[in-house]
Formats: sequence, structure tokens, C-alpha cells
Amino acid sequence: MQAIALSAASEEGPLSSPPVPLAVRAARFLLRIESAGWLLLGTLAIVGGLILLRGGSGLPGIVHSSDPGFGPPIGRLTIGVGVGTTVIASWGLWTGWSMRRLTRGAYVSALLFCGVWIVLGVLWLSIATTPIPGTVTIMLNAVILFGLVAPSSSRAAFRGITETGRTASG
Repeated sequence: MQAIALSAASEEGPLSSPPVPLAVRAARFLLRIESAGWLLLGTLAIVGGLILLRGGSGLPGIVHSSDPGFGPPIGRLTIGVGVGTTVIASWGLWTGWSMRRLTRGAYVSALLFCGVWIVLGVLWLSIATTPIPGTVTIMLNAVILFGLVAPSSSRAAFRGITETGRTASG
């Protein structure tokens, strides 16, 4: 009985998906880790903005809402940036988990996600005083893109895949 079950599980059926190449698995892992970090950072930005809008933290050197012209606008900006970061990070987590199956939608979503973060990294480099976060963001997303696009096994895994993850011939 077990031999029948093992042979049925090993056969290529109409619902089976092709094996996921190592480069795609590594890119998927990095995408999930990056998105989890951005989700944490976005959540902390939202909390910090809410603290600022409620009157500040009481710590010296921190902007207070009683400061003329600075508290409320900075609090709203921080919340807006936090919400935007959280939304994009949630998109990245969804993309990372949806790449378990090799679908065209997950592939395009991963490429777009990396492109958005590379643009945001370049924006960071152009306006921020320290280049380290922007550089790390650009480098990490470049590595993810490389894993999805450069190896021939990665390109072959996504070639001929329909939206549902099945091969075009099957």
C-alpha cells in the first residue's frame, strides 16, 4: 500500500508544480526577511508618530507637539511614512509567500517589489544625510533581482508558466 502511495506521489501529475530552483528559494527567503524588517520599521514609525501627536515622549532632544510648527506636521509625516512602509512590506510578505508556487503573478510582483525598493533606496541616497540604509536597500534588492533573473534555472522555472502555476503544455 505504501509503495502505491509513494509511486503516485512521485509521478508528475497535472497539479504538480515544477521544482523551485535554489536561486529562487534564496530570493524568496531574502524577500521575506526584508519585508519583515520593513514591516517592523513601519509599525515603529506609526507608533512614534502617534506618540508625537499625543504630546511627545517627554524625552529631552525629541520633538514635542508643543514646539511651534514642528510637532503635528512631523507626527503626521511619520505616520504617513510608516503606513506606506507597512503597506509595501505587507505586499513583499505576500509576494514572498506566493512564490511558493511558480506563478507569473508572483514573479512579476517580486520584480516590481524589488524595483520599488531600489527606487526608494535611490531616493534615500539623494535626500538623506547617511547613505547606509539606502545603499543596503539597493544592494539587497539587487541580490533578489539577480536570483530571480540571472540564473538560467530561475528564468526557465518561470518560462511557460500560466497564471495558475501550471505549465502551458499541461
